[in-house]
Amino acid sequence: MKGLVSGIKRMEIHDGDGLRTTVFLKGCPLKCIWCHNPESISFSVQTAYFKEKCLHCGTCGDKHTAETALSCPVNAIVTYGTEYEAYELVETVMQDEAFFRAGNGGVTLSGGECLAQPDFAVELARLFHEKRISVYIDTCGFVPRETLKRILPYTDKFLYDVKAVDPAVHRACTGQDNAIIIDNLRFLSKMGAAIEIRIPLVVGYNDMEIPAIADLLKDIPCISKVKVLKYHNFAASRYEALGMENTLPPALTTSEDVQKAVDILASRGLNAVNGVTSD
Repeated sequence: MKGLVSGIKRMEIHDGDGLRTTVFLKGCPLKCIWCHNPESISFSVQTAYFKEKCLHCGTCGDKHTAETALSCPVNAIVTYGTEYEAYELVETVMQDEAFFRAGNGGVTLSGGECLAQPDFAVELARLFHEKRISVYIDTCGFVPRETLKRILPYTDKFLYDVKAVDPAVHRACTGQDNAIIIDNLRFLSKMGAAIEIRIPLVVGYNDMEIPAIADLLKDIPCISKVKVLKYHNFAASRYEALGMENTLPPALTTSEDVQKAVDILASRGLNAVNGVTSD
């Protein structure tokens, strides 16, 4: 079983409980204007050229390709998209076993949307589950119900994005309707899955949705935590390097904006936490 991976991040503390290794799978069905992983949107291998890093040494012959990326002395040319067999990737990640076991962590499958490569994601989760490794699934929820059913037995917790309740706002921000996302969230709760909600807060885009999100979530069981995440535009250089249109909003979310959202969520009885201060 093969899949395409955009990156592996070790010693991670922001992608779930404890010390974790996060595997980013390539491809996503949404096109969020604030996406901070643009290299994971496409389902294809991509090569990025970071001109600000370039020494103009001539090693690449001014050809910014996957082949020349291997010879660049300063990593100004980076290829996103490595094909792995599932067992091969598991073996690679298990090199970190001592770290995430000692740190009460595990593995988080992320993206992009990790469940957009369903067979690969399910096989990875199964293999890690067999090794008694904690598996978290970071998902936008815009996936077929059958995929959730398949991966549920091997998942310890879902990190589930909720970006907006109003379908028009959701379409404007992500390019897709949110009906399937809300339905899948209710399904996972009905099945007794452990769920942590993540809300990327982007002022001027979805900040006015917080009261509606609170009203939606307060009636859904099995949600252990609602984390509000502070939007940043650190990925701007990657958009340029990849030759992609930079859709990142210019207005940055402040810590005060995040706390205001947390207070609204908490007022509805939710275990809301500030993603700026809780990690």
